[in-house]
Amino acid sequence: MEALHRALQLYRQGRLYEALESAQVACERSPKNPDAWRLLARLSRHAGLTAASDEAFRRAAALDPGRRLPYRVSPERFQELVADAVAAVPTMTGPIRVRPLPDLEQVQRGLDPGSLWWENGGTAVLFQVNHENLSASEAELRERIIGSLEELAAQRRGRPRSTSAR
Repeated sequence: MEALHRALQLYRQGRLYEALESAQVACERSPKNPDAWRLLARLSRHAGLTAASDEAFRRAAALDPGRRLPYRVSPERFQELVADAVAAVPTMTGPIRVRPLPDLEQVQRGLDPGSLWWENGGTAVLFQVNHENLSASEAELRERIIGSLEELAAQRRGRPRSTSAR
C-alpha cells in the first residue's frame, strides 16, 4: 500500500514518471489490488502509453467487476457530446475547450490530475480522458459531461467548486 500511496502523491505533484514507477511497484507487490492497477492505468494514459493503460484498466476491471472499463470516444465524438451537453445546460455560457488531460505544469501548480474540468480566464476546459475514465457507456459519459457543465455554471454563479470525481 505504501507504493500505491506514494504513486498517487507523486502524481498529484506532477511527477508523472516517478509516479508511474511507484505504481508499477504497487502492482508487483499487490497484484490483486484493483486500485493499484487503476492508478497504473491512469498514469500510463497520462504518459501516452495507451496500450499499457488499456491493459491495466482491463486488469483492474477483472479484479473488481463492479468497476467497468472506461468508455472511449474519438475527440470528434466527445466534441459532439459537449455540444449536446451545452444545449442541455442553458445556464452554461462562454467558451469551452476540450483537452485530453491536464498538463503536468497545471498539476504541479495544484490542479488534481483527475480533474474533469478547469476554468482559465473565463474559458472552460473539459478533460476528455478523465471523463471517459469514469464512464462505462456513452450515456454515462454524456451525463458526466452535463454534470461538469452544471458545476461550471454553478461556480460562475458563485457556488462552491468541485472539479474531480474519483
